[in-house]
Amino acid sequence: MKKLIGLIALTFIGCAQLQHGQIQPVIFKDAKNKIMYTTCSGAVEDWASCFNKAKGTCSKGYEILDQKENAQGGKRELTFQCKNK
Repeated sequence: MKKLIGLIALTFIGCAQLQHGQIQPVIFKDAKNKIMYTTCSGAVEDWASCFNKAKGTCSKGYEILDQKENAQGGKRELTFQCKNK
């Protein structure tokens, strides 16, 4: 019985982690040219999350350089460049 309760508890913890997953960081692909990369994958993040991260990173706006989505894994990738003006 204790094993069953433990298994149920672990299941709930796992579900909670999926609902409140970790947001992926923005990283530099090319620091000199201010080209950045981020992912916004799965059920935790969507394209709006990627765009919000780009907006929050670039105070003068940004330009999308590449945008990819893998429908099978739900993986979304955004490469962008901060504007200078």
